[in-house]
Amino acid sequence: MSESLSPSPVISDTAISAGTSAPTPAPKAETPAMRRSKKVKKLTKKDIDEVLMHDIVELRGHNHWDWDPKTPPPFQNFEELEVTIGSLAQSGEGLALLPDRGEGWVLVVPFVVPGEKVKARVYRHNWGYSHADLVEVIQPAENRIAKDDILCKYFGACAGCQLQHISYADQMKFKRQVVENAFKNYAEKYFAILPPVDPVSQSPIQSNYRTKITPHFEALNPKHQSAGTAQPVQIGFMQAGKRRILDIEECPIATPIVNEGMKAMRAEVQKNIATYKKGATMLLRESNPVVPGTESENPPATTKICVTDHKETITEWVGKFRFDYPAGSFFQNNNAILPSLIGYVQRQLHLPLASSTSPAPASDPNSTSTSSLNHEIKYLVDAYCGSGLFGITCHEGFKKVLGVEISAASISCATNNLVLNKLSTETTAFHLDDADKIFAHIDFPSAETALIIDPPRKGCSDEFLDQMVAFLPARVVYVSCNVQTQARDLQGLLDRCHAKGLPGYRVEAIRGFDLFPQTRHVEGVMTLTRL
Repeated sequence: MSESLSPSPVISDTAISAGTSAPTPAPKAETPAMRRSKKVKKLTKKDIDEVLMHDIVELRGHNHWDWDPKTPPPFQNFEELEVTIGSLAQSGEGLALLPDRGEGWVLVVPFVVPGEKVKARVYRHNWGYSHADLVEVIQPAENRIAKDDILCKYFGACAGCQLQHISYADQMKFKRQVVENAFKNYAEKYFAILPPVDPVSQSPIQSNYRTKITPHFEALNPKHQSAGTAQPVQIGFMQAGKRRILDIEECPIATPIVNEGMKAMRAEVQKNIATYKKGATMLLRESNPVVPGTESENPPATTKICVTDHKETITEWVGKFRFDYPAGSFFQNNNAILPSLIGYVQRQLHLPLASSTSPAPASDPNSTSTSSLNHEIKYLVDAYCGSGLFGITCHEGFKKVLGVEISAASISCATNNLVLNKLSTETTAFHLDDADKIFAHIDFPSAETALIIDPPRKGCSDEFLDQMVAFLPARVVYVSCNVQTQARDLQGLLDRCHAKGLPGYRVEAIRGFDLFPQTRHVEGVMTLTRL
């Protein structure tokens, strides 16, 4: 997905992997191999990571910052310091406040636990904070996972996982706080009257869950080739804090069949590496096709295969529903938690419209109000419908369902999945529309319509929110892979309602879902009812 408010560094879908039992110490003195300059660049406020800065301000206790950007940072590159970790940022990195350096400079250190005393090596500077590698844990926290119990031998060197050194229960507490902080920072005008954030829904499995990974490799250096120098082929994922590939033979958060595919892919690349003029990103994705001859059975027999061709069709099952989609397209990568996520969305869609007296945020945060709607919801609109996941799995209980997308390929895929699941095209359909006309073909009465939103990481566009306010669906369930943009969109929605003199929406619930255990990522689901 494109731009986002995600904490830095952003580990995208194309750079996910697992991480090592202990951080790999870097050499104490800089070397050419480190590819990091000792020269400190001039800093500007553009260097600030917005989400990370919210966490830094909370740690410092104030946001006043009179540091002169013309003055060099209070560290030399590669300087080593002993620091105590005060808190975890939403990126999963630790924050250490240094009151005697730069009048409250903050050091950002990965793979640590609050309360720990660690040695860290500074390597990059931003406005008011610096990034550092973890060199040594001097005084470990009592709740740090023992080295021998960490899931992956690459953790600490690989950039894909940030939290394997923390228990799963602590990961859930951390992610709940991430969701709460997102709404506190990006929906601050309405945060005081939002309901408490519910506990994060756990993934049934915390390893071998990821159905898609995308390892990378670089081509051989032509100079070394001409000199006949042997070159190791690095095939894997990005190194933590560096723009280099870490060679990885197996990823413990990927499914077994995907890891089998990775072994075959590695052997193929190593065999043919001399034929590559440049590096590439490989695709490995699990598919569960129907065994030939069992199509008429209910359910049919399936088998597991690993697909590497972006254009090949993936078959995935979510409960009783089948979804076919191109291997290179978007689909949720943790199949184990999808039944729980879908079930929750279904229940939220069908919550009673009329409920007890609650705050009315869009009109007057100091007043109370109840929903003016007291009938049942009969219609469902699935915006950003993709291949039809929510529209198809949540169709039951609605008179009509309409999925809307701006991608013709997605609409074709969703329509095919409609047929595969033998749903009536009279009651469920998918429609292609331009971004500025997303509600143009919806003739459902808004007071009887529920809306599902599942946008990309950048969240909803302004034009989408404008159209949403013009339509005013009775119920909204907003699913998001970026809780910061989700919270921002809530504030934008309520502000628009206020500007038009509309009662707006009541927030019924906010809950996180752990689609990516061992990483910092958390999926957010927010439920709204029109007042």
